[in-house]
Amino acid sequence: MTNVAHSRQDEIMTDLDAQGWRSSLRGHDIVVFMLVALILTWVVWVPRAMGIQVGVLGQLWTWMPAVAALICAAVLYGRAGVRDLGHRLLLWRVRWWWYPVVLLGPLVFAMAVAGIAVVIGEPWDEARPPALTLSIPALALTLLVLALTDGLGEELGWRGYLLPRLLVRHRAVAASLILGLYWWLWHLPLVRTEGSAIEGQPLWLLLLDLMAKSLIFTYVFLGTQGSVLIAILLHASTNLFAMSPPAGRDGDLLVPLVALALKWLLAAALFVRLPRSFSKGGGTGPAVFHWSATAR
Repeated sequence: MTNVAHSRQDEIMTDLDAQGWRSSLRGHDIVVFMLVALILTWVVWVPRAMGIQVGVLGQLWTWMPAVAALICAAVLYGRAGVRDLGHRLLLWRVRWWWYPVVLLGPLVFAMAVAGIAVVIGEPWDEARPPALTLSIPALALTLLVLALTDGLGEELGWRGYLLPRLLVRHRAVAASLILGLYWWLWHLPLVRTEGSAIEGQPLWLLLLDLMAKSLIFTYVFLGTQGSVLIAILLHASTNLFAMSPPAGRDGDLLVPLVALALKWLLAAALFVRLPRSFSKGGGTGPAVFHWSATAR
């Protein structure tokens, strides 16, 4: 009987220790996620960038931010953390006009970039979005594939887990720029990976580009009450219509620089209209992560 009592007491103490360990990590949940996502991704991407053949893993590994988000949510916050991710992922009831904005907005943006580049002197064939050569069914299929790969794989991590927690501690602009900096760091192996979409891209251009995009994504995220689904669609559409066009065949940066300038102008215009409640740290509302809310 005494042995049973001691065993039960040991189990209780072990559980309390685990809860204390989990609670202490919650105070560093942003750093923990960043490290987990980076390690899980780079363990495959860095060798691939060095020329080591990793096969299909190189493409599948774009889901690692989502895997990292699920791991961190489950370990640090239990079922409540996973439910929060699931709620954000399935949040589709937003104002109807957000759907055409995120699906067609990048196309309008890309056409504006191409038009300006042509006026400056760039040939149309070099300036136009490559997706314009696809048929409507091919566009729809490509969008779906991009949504299920890059979109879902990244956005469950960036906007599903990381951004809501950054918004607890920082103003919307600062949170966006921190996320943009990390987004850039996460992508770095692809700059040295043969055949990747950003192979050989100047690091400064990639950094400025992702920071501007992070601001735009944050505005959409806040406007849709924290919907990861809408962020996924926006991510897929920006990739489909090359909202961040690569350098020309001869290294010409005219089109990427025009796109970069327009992105920063768009981000500035959007944040001028940002509600004051989102301009302060420790924000409120469904887009911001609140542990007490998910714990109920």
